[in-house]
Amino acid sequence: MICNEPDGYYQLDMDKYLARKDIVLNAPMKVQSIKAVKRCVMNNLGIAVVPTYSIGEELKNGSLMPIKTELDEKKYHSFYIYHKNKWISPQMELAMNLMKGYLGNENI
Repeated sequence: MICNEPDGYYQLDMDKYLARKDIVLNAPMKVQSIKAVKRCVMNNLGIAVVPTYSIGEELKNGSLMPIKTELDEKKYHSFYIYHKNKWISPQMELAMNLMKGYLGNENI
């Protein structure tokens, strides 16, 4: 198992899933970034759990292949935060507005 955040919520869920299935993997290999995780997997060094958004291009071009599990439909919540008393750049404001538009104001 290759990971960049051994204590990340999706990694912990995968660990629990594997334990329920009595699947034992070698000790995890920790690397510094999702990009490094992808490179390791593409070089056949193991498998990994990563957010879907981080591997869109690799799935499209076939350099990575998903492994179907019962966790496929699980949704994970994300948050954006900012300092309320600091200046918000135009780029930051645009990103926040895009998120509000995508998520709807009731989720913000």
